[in-house]
Amino acid sequence: MEPERLTLTIEGQPCPALAWGDGPLVLALHGFPDLPLTWRHQGPAFARAGFRLVAPTLRGYHPDLRLPDVRVATLARDALAQIEQLGGGPAVILGHDWGAVIAVAAARLGGGSRVRALITLAVPHLGGALGALVRDPAQLLRSAYMLRFQRAAAARAWLGAGDMQGVRTLWARWSPGYEPEPEALHAVLDALRSPEAQTATTAYYRQALRPGAGESWGLMLGEVPCPTLLMMGEDDGCMGWTFAQRAARPEHFPAGLTVLGVPGAGHFAHQERPDVVNDAALAWLQRALRGQSAQSQSGAS
Repeated sequence: MEPERLTLTIEGQPCPALAWGDGPLVLALHGFPDLPLTWRHQGPAFARAGFRLVAPTLRGYHPDLRLPDVRVATLARDALAQIEQLGGGPAVILGHDWGAVIAVAAARLGGGSRVRALITLAVPHLGGALGALVRDPAQLLRSAYMLRFQRAAAARAWLGAGDMQGVRTLWARWSPGYEPEPEALHAVLDALRSPEAQTATTAYYRQALRPGAGESWGLMLGEVPCPTLLMMGEDDGCMGWTFAQRAARPEHFPAGLTVLGVPGAGHFAHQERPDVVNDAALAWLQRALRGQSAQSQSGAS
């Protein structure tokens, strides 16, 4: 199923997006280093299940979106604004990597009237992750690349060396043994080939640790007000499966948390084992939405 190509907006700038299907909205947010095409296997599956999955481009990943503010609170407001552009909520947010972090922040900022459920991949809630990190030397080592990205020049030099060897290395390290489909990998390499793109997309890591990130951390660390599914590749070389299980603490999810491992998959589990991810995500989502409907009917009676 070929995607529909849409143009949304961010601060008045055109934002390319891909869309599949008709029905209740699922806003799908990609991570680093990736693009909306990352959801090429999820879009058709969600469409067949009766949903409309829309995958926008995040700030920094397109020449028209080289906007200086990439704080998570700002990115969460982008997501909520795009839900409004697409007809209003409540919507489901599907997020991978940085998209998962933004999804949590958007749910906290938007509340149940705009975000009804979250499906997050590859990154656990940061409230639990920070506590687990200090007791996990292996995860500290896996996360060391974030230190390199604290200097824009160092990030550019590493990512862009050779034929974008840094990006290739991250994909290989984070999803061991996975050979990305050439179409998807080459699209990412082309999108991040310019120094401007490398600076803009790694700025997420720098702005998280700079003054002015207080609101963002408040959103990232607080309780999630809607049902949440966290899916992790059990061979993830970026965020370890054992680490993620320790980090996923139920007290951050008063509306419920489900944690599922995807065997034989790494950081890009939704691309590596799409059938497993799609089946599990859709089964969970349909249960979660039925539960909300039953609660609503019970409250109205």
